[in-house]
Amino acid sequence: MTAYTNEDEVPCRGDYTEDARHRRLAWLRQQSGAPLLSLQESRIEAKTLRGNLENFVASIEVPVGLAGPMLFRGGAVQGMVAAPLATTEGALVASVTRGARAITRAGGVSTHVIWQRMVRAPVFEFNGISQAAEFALWVSAQRVPLAAEVLAVSQHSNLVDVDPVQLGRVVHVRLVYETGDAAGQNMTTIATWRACQWLQDRLSEPGLPAPVWFAIEGNLSGDKKLSVLNRIGGRGSRVVAECLIDHDTLRHVLKTTARSIDKTWRAAEHAAQFGGMSLADVDVANVVAAMFLTTGQDVACVHESSAAMFTTEEREEGLLTTLVMPNLVVGTVGGGTRLPQQNDYLAAMGCVGEGSSRRLAEIICGFALALDVSTAAAIAAGHFADAHERLGRPNRVDWLRPDSINAELLTPLLAERFEQPTLVIDELVVLGDEVRSSLLTEAVGAAENRKLTGLVPLRIAYSVPGADMTVVDLMLKVKPLDSEVIIEVGKIASLLGGDVAEQYSQWRQSTGFKDTHTRELAVYRNANKAMLQVMPELYGLAEDPSREIYAVLLERLGTDVILADSRRPSEDWKPHHLHSAIEGIASVHAAWLGREEELISAGWLGEIQTAHRAGLMRPLWKALIEHNSEVYPAWIAADDSRRLTEIVDTIPHWWPQIEQAPRTLVHGDFNPRNIALRAADLSLVAYDWELATLHLPQRDLVELMAFVLTPEATADEVVELVERHRHAVGYDVDTGVDSWFEGYRLALWDFTTTRLQLYMMANTHQELPFLDEVVRTSMHLLALEAQS
Repeated sequence: MTAYTNEDEVPCRGDYTEDARHRRLAWLRQQSGAPLLSLQESRIEAKTLRGNLENFVASIEVPVGLAGPMLFRGGAVQGMVAAPLATTEGALVASVTRGARAITRAGGVSTHVIWQRMVRAPVFEFNGISQAAEFALWVSAQRVPLAAEVLAVSQHSNLVDVDPVQLGRVVHVRLVYETGDAAGQNMTTIATWRACQWLQDRLSEPGLPAPVWFAIEGNLSGDKKLSVLNRIGGRGSRVVAECLIDHDTLRHVLKTTARSIDKTWRAAEHAAQFGGMSLADVDVANVVAAMFLTTGQDVACVHESSAAMFTTEEREEGLLTTLVMPNLVVGTVGGGTRLPQQNDYLAAMGCVGEGSSRRLAEIICGFALALDVSTAAAIAAGHFADAHERLGRPNRVDWLRPDSINAELLTPLLAERFEQPTLVIDELVVLGDEVRSSLLTEAVGAAENRKLTGLVPLRIAYSVPGADMTVVDLMLKVKPLDSEVIIEVGKIASLLGGDVAEQYSQWRQSTGFKDTHTRELAVYRNANKAMLQVMPELYGLAEDPSREIYAVLLERLGTDVILADSRRPSEDWKPHHLHSAIEGIASVHAAWLGREEELISAGWLGEIQTAHRAGLMRPLWKALIEHNSEVYPAWIAADDSRRLTEIVDTIPHWWPQIEQAPRTLVHGDFNPRNIALRAADLSLVAYDWELATLHLPQRDLVELMAFVLTPEATADEVVELVERHRHAVGYDVDTGVDSWFEGYRLALWDFTTTRLQLYMMANTHQELPFLDEVVRTSMHLLALEAQS
C-alpha cells in the first residue's frame, strides 16, 4: 500500500490569493497529467471567495442567453422583463422566448408570492415515548421566547412556527423561519443552534423532560430534497403564476388550439399520477437551473425548487394556464449572489435592494410558466421532436477537427493543383482573422460543434525541388452535410409551429438545401471557362465521405477585392459596381443558356425544381407568408401579403412557363454576402456556390437587385438593369418566354415567395441585419412589376 504523504494533499489550504490558486493548479496538472490550459486565467478574484469556496483553483463559464422579454403583472414585479438563462441546451432560450411572446401578447403573466419560508429541524431523543410526548406539547408553546433568542443572533430570521413531530421516543422540531431577501440556509442554521442551546438550558430545569441526545438537524427539514411535507408546509417561496391565453394568440404564436393543449396535458397528468410523480409539470427544471446559475443561487436546491404543478383549463376565451411552485428556494443577498457577474444579472432584472427576493421568485415562476406553455404547445402540435432532432449516425465518425488542418490533409491538394507530386508544405499557419461562414454553415455549426465546419483562413509555405519556397494565403471552406442543414432549418420551422412546422417537415428535402455539401464541389469540378473567370482561384477539393469531409481550398480574398460581404449594400454598391456584377454573372448565364438537358442528365446540380413539385409545395409557401406577414407587418403590408398569396395560388399556371423557357446554371445565392469585385478591374468574384441550380437567368439578377437597390428605386432603374442583363447574356427576346421582362417577372415571383420567405423564417432564430431593407425592396419591386 502506498503511504499517504503531504504531496497527496491540495496545497495552500485556507489561502485566498492568486499565488495559492496557481499552486493548486500546478498540483492538479501534476496529479492529472493534463495541461489544463483553459484554467490558467480566472475572472474571479480569489480574495472575494472567502466563505463561498475552499481550495479555489479556477472558474468555469456557462453561456447565458436572454429569453423574453415578457410582460409581468405581479405582486412584486410589473412591466417587461428579460431573463438571463445559463444553459448549453439548444432550443431552450428560443422556446422560453416563444412562450414569453405568447403570454405578453395575451396580456401578461400574473404572479404572486404566497409566502417565503426556510426550515430547520433539530432532533431530540428521550428515555420514553411519554417524555417525548410531554416535550412535544411543551415546545409547541415556546415560539415567542425562541423567536427572541433567534433575533439575538440574526435580525433577518423571524421564527414564525414551531412544529414538533414525534416519532416514537424521538421528536423532530420543525423550526419555520421567514428570512427576508436571503434564501436563509446559513442564517437559519445559526439561529437554530441558538434555539437549541436555549432549549437545552430550559430542559435542564426540574419538572421538564430532559433529552438523552440531540442533533441540530435530523433530516425532517428536507434540505435539498423533494419533500411532500415541505410541499404542504412550506420551504422556500411558494409562488403562483397564471395567464389566460386567447385563441388568437394560441393560433398565431403557439400554432395550436386550447383544446389540443388541454387534452394533451390531461393525458400527461394521468401519466404523472400513475408514475408516482410528486407533481406534474413539463420542464420547469430547465428554467430553475438556468436562472439559479445566472443569479448565484444554491444549485443543490434545484431539485426541490423545481417541484411545480402546471395546470390547463379550456375556457370560452382561450386557455387558462397556471403554475404553482411550492418550494422555490431563492435569495438576492448572501452566498453566490455576491459574485460580480451573478450580481449584475440580478441587477439586470431589478432584483437588488429590499424586497427583491420576492421579485426574483415571481420572475422565475413566470418564465417557468412560459416554458411549460411553449413546450406543451409544441407537444400538442407534434413539433417537439423536430426542435431537438440531431442527425443519427450508426458509427463513430472521425470528423475533421481544428488539429486536422495539417500538411497531411492539404499536401495532396496542392501537389495536384501544381502538378508537382514532390511538393512539400514547409509551414502551415491558421490565421486568427475574424471570418464568417455562410448562413447554412453558421446554422449547423451552432448545433454540431463536435466537427469543424466553416471558413478556415490559412497561410501556407510550400516548396518543390529546385525552386524557392512560396507563400500563399488560402481559405479552406469546410462544408456541413446537407442533412445537417436540413435538420437545423427544420428546428427553426418547428419553433414556429403550426402549418409552417408541418409543411416544412413534409417538404424539407425540396427547399433547395439537399445536396449542398456535394454540389459546390461538383460546380468547381465542372466549371467552364466563363465560370472560372468569376470564381475564386481553386487550389483543391477534399472529399472523404467516410469522415464527412467536403471541403474547398480557394484563394483567400483580401485587399485585392472590394465590397466583400458588404454590410450596407444599398449604400456601398454604386451603379458601376452593380453593372460589373451583372455583366460578370451574365457570362455564366450565357455559357449554359439552353443546355437544360445536359445539366439535368449530368446530375451534379442535384435535385432540380419542377413545375409539378412547385405546385405541390404551395401550402408551405402560403404558411410561411402568413407567418412572416404576422411577425413582420412593417416589412410585409396586408396588400403585399395578399399579393404574395395570390402569386403562390397561381404557381400551377406560371411555373410551367419557367420550365418551358430556356434556362441556365444560376448561382442561386447571388447577393453581396457571396460576391465581391476585383479592385484592379472591378471584375466579378462569386463564391459560395452551394445553392447553384437550373433556373431562369433572371433569378440571379432579381436577388442582386433585392439586396442592392432600395425601396425608392424607380421603374426606369429596374428596366435599365433588366435590359443590361439581357444584352450581356445576348438573349433573343423572340425565343422562349414572351419577352425577357416576362422572365424577370417570373423570377421575381419565385424569389419573393420562396427564398425570401425562408430568409424571414431564419430571421426569427438569428437576426439578419440586412433583411429589413431586402424585404421592403422586394415588395417595392413587386409593386413596380404589377404597375408595368
